[in-house]
Order: sequence, then structure tokens, then C-alpha cells
Amino acid sequence: MNIKEDQIPHLIRQGKDKEVIPLLYKKVFPVVKKYIVSHGGEKEDAFDLFQDALIDFYGQVMKGEYKEHYKVFGYLFRFSINKWINRIKRNKRIVFKEDLSEFEGIEMKATDYTLLGKDENLLKTLFSSIGEKCIELLTYTVFYNMLMEDIAIRMSFPSASAAKMQHLRCKQKLAEEIERNPHVLKRLTER
Repeated sequence: MNIKEDQIPHLIRQGKDKEVIPLLYKKVFPVVKKYIVSHGGEKEDAFDLFQDALIDFYGQVMKGEYKEHYKVFGYLFRFSINKWINRIKRNKRIVFKEDLSEFEGIEMKATDYTLLGKDENLLKTLFSSIGEKCIELLTYTVFYNMLMEDIAIRMSFPSASAAKMQHLRCKQKLAEEIERNPHVLKRLTER
């Protein structure tokens, strides 16, 4: 049977997936495999991710969630690649989280804050009113450049989104404190 790309969703809904799936493996899988292998993955990764993407695509078609104006081959390719990118990001986060030993034992307190060559009391004035938790959070983001996911784990936030929201609140508190004390900022920037 000669199947055209735009017929694939209709054939899946009609239960003719035995004809469609080999076509998808023939047309899309080699491109997905080439991309994943050329970006640090293995053939097995490509196979697993393509299979997952194919199952998800099939489910979307059956539920009517697939938008038929998309080209099936390109959609499935992009879907597979997005799964690959998400896996890489997740694995990098996991590796980073496991290597938090360099941060172990760090206790952040307002009194620990010093800025070389600046008046320590000025910084204490700015940071004292934003609270210990904000100081700790801002330290992890600014000085240690930690990901929000890692900060969420370290500081017991329920999610990375919650850590991000708290981070924004802390930055806002600090900005308000700077506005209330322009003389402090002026003295810090004079030196």
C-alpha cells in the first residue's frame, strides 16, 4: 500500500497501524538516530526515544490532540528530539545534584557576607532586612550559579518553580532595600 504522509493519522485511527508504523520507522527513525548519535547519544537511546515518541504520537492521534496541519514526519522527528534534549537536561541536573559535596557544610548567615575591598557593615545593612533564607538563595544563584532544581532540593522547596518564585521575591526585597537606602549603594559604588 502506498501511504501518503497526510493519511497517517487517519490510518492510525482506523486501526491500520501495522501499515503505518513500518513507514514511520523507515522514514523518521534513521534521521532521529543520526541526530541523537551525532549529539552524544547511542543507537539504543535513539531507539528508545523514538519508540516513546511514537507511542505518545499514537496516543495524541487517538485522543484527537494531534493537529493535522503538522507534517507527521517532521512532527515525530521534533517530538523525538525534544525527548532527547529533555533527557540530556535531566541527566545533567542529576549529575550536578549528585556532586553537591562542594556545597556541603556551607551555612549562609548575614554575618558571613563580605565583599572584598568594601565596607562590610554596608552590606550587612542591605542584607539584614531580607532574611537568612533570601541571603542563602541569592548566594546559591549569584555566587555558585546553581540551577533552580538544585536549589529547590537543597533548600527544601516543593519545586523548581517555587524556588524561582522565592528567588524573584528575594531580588525584589533586595531592590526595595536598596531604594530605601540609596546612601549605602552610593558608598559601595564610590570605592
